[in-house]
Amino acid sequence: MAIQPGTWNKLPGNCTRSFTITFLQCASWGVRNFKECLVGAWSWVEKCAEYGWTTVKNCSWWAFLGCLLWAIVAVFGCILLQLVFVFTCFILVVISWVFCLLWTFVSITFCLANRYGGTAFLLTDGTVMMQEWEISLFYEAQPTRRWWKLTPDRHGSYLNGSWSQLADSNLARGGFASSVLADGRVVVCGGEDTDASGSVTEDRNNSCEIYDPVANSWTKFDSPTLPGSTEVWSMIGDAPCTLLPDGSLLLGSLADKNVAKLDPTTLTWTAMSQRPVVGDSSEDSWALMPDNTVVTPSCRAHQTTWIYQIANDRWVRSNDLPTDIIGAGDEIGPGLLLYDGRAIFLGGNEHSAIYNPAAGAAPWSNGPDLPLSITGQPLGILDGPGALLVNGNLLFGAGVAQVDSAGNYSQPAWFFEFDGTGFFPTNSPPNSDCRTMDTRLLLLPDGDVMFCRQNDADFYAYRSPAVPGDRFRPVIQSCPTNIDPGTTIQVSGTQFNGLSQAVGYGDDSQTATNYPLVKLVNRANREVRFCRTHDHTTVDDSGATVISMGVATGSAVIVTNADVPADLALGDYQLFVIANGIASLPFDVAVGST
Repeated sequence: MAIQPGTWNKLPGNCTRSFTITFLQCASWGVRNFKECLVGAWSWVEKCAEYGWTTVKNCSWWAFLGCLLWAIVAVFGCILLQLVFVFTCFILVVISWVFCLLWTFVSITFCLANRYGGTAFLLTDGTVMMQEWEISLFYEAQPTRRWWKLTPDRHGSYLNGSWSQLADSNLARGGFASSVLADGRVVVCGGEDTDASGSVTEDRNNSCEIYDPVANSWTKFDSPTLPGSTEVWSMIGDAPCTLLPDGSLLLGSLADKNVAKLDPTTLTWTAMSQRPVVGDSSEDSWALMPDNTVVTPSCRAHQTTWIYQIANDRWVRSNDLPTDIIGAGDEIGPGLLLYDGRAIFLGGNEHSAIYNPAAGAAPWSNGPDLPLSITGQPLGILDGPGALLVNGNLLFGAGVAQVDSAGNYSQPAWFFEFDGTGFFPTNSPPNSDCRTMDTRLLLLPDGDVMFCRQNDADFYAYRSPAVPGDRFRPVIQSCPTNIDPGTTIQVSGTQFNGLSQAVGYGDDSQTATNYPLVKLVNRANREVRFCRTHDHTTVDDSGATVISMGVATGSAVIVTNADVPADLALGDYQLFVIANGIASLPFDVAVGST
């Protein structure tokens, strides 16, 4: 059965009128070129001097004095020429700075300096936190330390929202492990590419830091250590990770079979059971399941599949896949729990895998193959995102595999929906003529899916005509009917964590949205405000109150704390709990009448 395609609507560009940011970004190109110019000049002088010295060594004894004089003259000539080169490089960089100064005034006047997109997170106050990338005429796209926030307008529209700058992180990271924690903070670890050395290079960094949205600040914390040792992991890079139901972060190693778990309260790591057989967790895509497990096909040991039993800290090998879904470079696409209880993993080639826990002893099987491209070529996802729509369909982009000097990638990104049985083409964003690995998707509170790419300044939101079934909605069971601005309230109910982590990518980007948001809608003027939620809890089988970051939690009662904005206008409101873009039925509250 064919789907009704959605539409892509343009989100606001991240235009900054900051003189400092605009000028320095432009001027940094000149500085980088100046450095390259100096390196080139010094290399030429070394070769020039080496030629002079070679001349001396090859001279016969009777012409030695003449050769020595020649070598001295040659060396001084080389140095003089280098000074000319350096002066020329300096003049060129000054010219570039003058150009940048003029460009800055023009850019600020006409708002031309749009920031490029990167990995984006949905914060628990309903705003979007996005990393900025940059690009020049001479360099590839690269991450920066700058982060930005998209705030919806007063009617809750992200299409008419506005951008503001957040605090810079301690490192620029590209391709890293990450998660939004239950307390609303954002943890990032590693980075396939970082600027730890002073410029962005592929260094598979091993450091970690955490962002506090209340303080608007970043704090470094320790990296995981090897079992029984104080030696830290040699690399984290773009390691796979997932947030576990208790709110801790499970992280796999790229270098070896080690796995570690982060306690979000103490920010300390615990060594967990090592991966058997596969060697390491590199390139894996992990999916959290409702039965307290994490499932994944191995990208290293092709066709093997694995189930991590969280309670037992045990990796169990499951049945092998009949057909390999791993593409070139051991790459794979996103893996996500679907709303019907199965999980799907989209391959780096044209194949897919389905994990069905209800299938018994052999829960893994191959799913349907992706359609062919319009040119008749197989499609796959050599890294790329996927996100669940409010009706449970999976939205993703796939491309034709390319293997060349630039690496392994799939391009361009043609978009599809998976409805649980088959793949159906839908509309693609206007700027999807890029590698799937450069794209990012994020599920927004209004059910739209945000699209951005690391080397482009245009952002879009996919709006599906589909509507969620009532069985997918969070259900409010308890909430104060009278609330005051500036206070914290508790709201409880079921399915506050949604039915899936809803957003997947694999090893380069983890931006799950399975946590409750609280939205207030003013009955009089329909203005929208979000309360910042944090510390979502439930009661476990032993009767203890524990953090709740699971999926498809069924009848379990979840409690979330919601900070009511201090400047919230008084009046009558409708309160909604939102999980994975799906809103509960409204709950009537009065603000300021207590």
